[in-house]
Amino acid sequence: MKKRFIYIMFALLLLSYNSINAYEFYDEIDDIEYLLNKRIEIMNGFLYGSKDMDSLEDKLDDIETEKLLENDLDILYKVIDNPTDYELAVSVEVDKIYSLEKTEDGIHINADLKWLISGYDGEFNMVRNYNVKYVEIDKQMYLAALVILND
Repeated sequence: MKKRFIYIMFALLLLSYNSINAYEFYDEIDDIEYLLNKRIEIMNGFLYGSKDMDSLEDKLDDIETEKLLENDLDILYKVIDNPTDYELAVSVEVDKIYSLEKTEDGIHINADLKWLISGYDGEFNMVRNYNVKYVEIDKQMYLAALVILND
């Protein structure tokens, strides 16, 4: 009877540890999802609304920094010169975090991101693995890098 009790307690301990581990990065997940969804909102407003580059630059500057800001602006400048139809990213959420490293210059995360996309054939989900970097500057979080690892 004691052995059965010990095995049951051990199994419960393992299950509870796995449940707790899923919430280990709760704040980081909230930060990433907020910044990425804000980025989607800003870019969709530009692509499907007014093409005001000054306003776009100001809005992106509030959530992005470093190379990501430069790349996004370069891409959107090209969109003005070469307009075409784009699939619409509706939202994104963190599907799974594989690694998280806090450094002096920010937080580096390897995660699967699940994108909700609206295309010609309706809405669909797409999961891709990314390296994401975000930094805190003057107590505000900024996306600094978003690199896709699998296409």
